[in-house]
Amino acid sequence: MLDDFVRALKEACRARYERAAGGDARAAKAEAHFFLSEDRMSAYACVLPPEDGGEGLGVEEFLEDMRYEGIQFGVLQEEVERELALGYLRIFPAARGRMPHPGEDGNVTELFQRSKNMSLLVQEGSQVDLSQDIQLLPIRKGAVICLIRAAKPGTDGMDVTGQTIPSPEPVSPVIPQGKNTVIGRGGQALTAGADGILYIKDDCFCVHEQKIIDGDLDQFQGTLQISGNLYIGGNVDGGVEIEASGEIVINGKVGRARVISMCGTIRVQQGIYGTKGKTSLSAAGQVQSPVIEQAQIEAGTGVIAETISNSSVRCGGTVYALSGRGMILDSTIRAGESILCLRVGNLAGGHSQFSVGYPPHLPESWERLKTELAEVQSTLERLWQFITDLRKKGNRISDGEKSVLDQLVEQRDLYIEKREALKNELKAVNKELDKKSKGRIRCEKLYPSLEVQIGRATETIETAEEACNIRVEESRMLFK
Repeated sequence: MLDDFVRALKEACRARYERAAGGDARAAKAEAHFFLSEDRMSAYACVLPPEDGGEGLGVEEFLEDMRYEGIQFGVLQEEVERELALGYLRIFPAARGRMPHPGEDGNVTELFQRSKNMSLLVQEGSQVDLSQDIQLLPIRKGAVICLIRAAKPGTDGMDVTGQTIPSPEPVSPVIPQGKNTVIGRGGQALTAGADGILYIKDDCFCVHEQKIIDGDLDQFQGTLQISGNLYIGGNVDGGVEIEASGEIVINGKVGRARVISMCGTIRVQQGIYGTKGKTSLSAAGQVQSPVIEQAQIEAGTGVIAETISNSSVRCGGTVYALSGRGMILDSTIRAGESILCLRVGNLAGGHSQFSVGYPPHLPESWERLKTELAEVQSTLERLWQFITDLRKKGNRISDGEKSVLDQLVEQRDLYIEKREALKNELKAVNKELDKKSKGRIRCEKLYPSLEVQIGRATETIETAEEACNIRVEESRMLFK
């Protein structure tokens, strides 16, 4: 790059020599020569020495020469002063321009992973066909779909002649905004404009408002939350979690899933075939299903089924299994009213536990309180023994033992308070359980074994029975 400058300097030196050789005896003062890089971002200088007693070149005069050459930005004054002090015939940088600083392109960070099959076929009304193998993405109004970073302008540069060098224009982000989505948070986010299901259409995020789902529901993570009633046309499985404020009707089967109706009834048309510990249904009203297997059921008013097997059921009302097989086997059922079925158990045997006639929490509290009270009483007896043994020492008790004794007495007093509290709580529960109940267990055939609890009355049936009408009258449990 500096080769042209070197050649120019050589020409200037030759011209000076030829002038002197031609008889020009005038003194030649020092001369500053300048060179611009092709992009005008650098200026170089070299000072030729004076001849025949000519004058030297000061810093101020050098800088003035630069200015007249049009070099006016980025002057390296300290470097100029240092170079001039070192002598002549030295090529050095005299000025340096400022490169433009690029800005930042805008970008969009998507918070939901796209899938090539992530699409929804929108039908009439609010129906959505989910028969394709897609991942359902429920979303609430205001939830952030994408984070948006706006483009930031850069800083212009300037060459050594003072000409502006524009910074490249940053690229603005392409925002994938579709139906029912809005740009919010001061332009920094794409958010859902409505409750619904997030999907992709024409490469944009959209939200479809809907409460009816056609096809299976088994491929999304998180909890699907619906305001109002919900109809699902296929199966529910794969660890799906569903919460709806109204009625839930599932036209297929339920496998591994958690389904909650906060104010309504759950109806499963083709049966609940669950996995132990991974299938639960809870409804403020009824749970209705022809088959309930390996499931945990919570129902506010009733459970209606044809078969209940290897399940746990808590129900504020009555459990019915009076059609089809009408069978309940290997299950734990607590019903606030009654259990009415055709059969309990089967020929191969098994074991079930039934509690009827009282809200499920009462017998559960009764059992818990009795267990806790027994544990507290056992602890108190041990404390009394320790305290008695230490007190027998009388004046021979050491300071350390006296400290231990004080602590034991304090613990005893606390356990006595706890015992009294548990007794009072148990007394209140007993009072509720002593109230007359119309709860009963009625079945045509009973295979052993069955544990029965009605209030505080308990019984284990180890023999096969028929035409059972198990109930409590005058504190006695009757079976026929």
